[in-house]
Amino acid sequence: MTKVFISKGSAATDEQRAFVDAVLEMLDTVGMSARIMGENEWSHEQPLRAIKKIMRECDGAVIIAFTRTQFNEGIELKKSQTFSISNIKLPTTWNHIEASMAYSFELPLLVVAENGLKSEGLIENGYDWRVYWTDLHPDVVKSDSFKGFLQSWKKAVEEKKQSSSSTEVDLSKISIGKLVSMLSLPQLWSLVGVIATVIALVAGSSYKLGAGKWPWQEEPNKQSQPTPKSGAAD
Repeated sequence: MTKVFISKGSAATDEQRAFVDAVLEMLDTVGMSARIMGENEWSHEQPLRAIKKIMRECDGAVIIAFTRTQFNEGIELKKSQTFSISNIKLPTTWNHIEASMAYSFELPLLVVAENGLKSEGLIENGYDWRVYWTDLHPDVVKSDSFKGFLQSWKKAVEEKKQSSSSTEVDLSKISIGKLVSMLSLPQLWSLVGVIATVIALVAGSSYKLGAGKWPWQEEPNKQSQPTPKSGAAD
């Protein structure tokens, strides 16, 4: 199954849990294997390192954004001005972090956001993807609009997967010259260093086996002597 990374907060309400479950079930139905940190993926490393490794193995990412923080009134500071804001709902910060990481890996993004969330950061339109704004109800996932949105994203994921597979290189079919041309300058210098080390080791071994003489040095006592001609004794 195609592996996709899931970014979501910890569901705090029955409504949130039911909606997330419905989305994950739909992904499974269309042949997507969801990879979720802390649920079916664990690591001893710090989160960003672990997420980075998992994303390298995925062909797409799903961002499910719903309310994590909510407050009725506040003030926003912007361009040396203050603005009164009210009824503010914010998702987990990890939605923004993981969405940006997935984008840097060029993974197709499916961003699903709860109606009423503050449209900012990666949870807003205007980037290389559209946000699917919706109420948190399981039946939404069964709607034609959501299915169409999902299928469009799934097509991009499959293209990404096919592109990644086609770029895999069979080293056995590449000439030495072509292989060298594919290396970056630091990699090329590293290769030269390795070759030089191997040559030095082989030469050193040959020197020791030759009792302090290089293989091309001929010992005096082993110089060829002329073969005496056979004939009658004097």
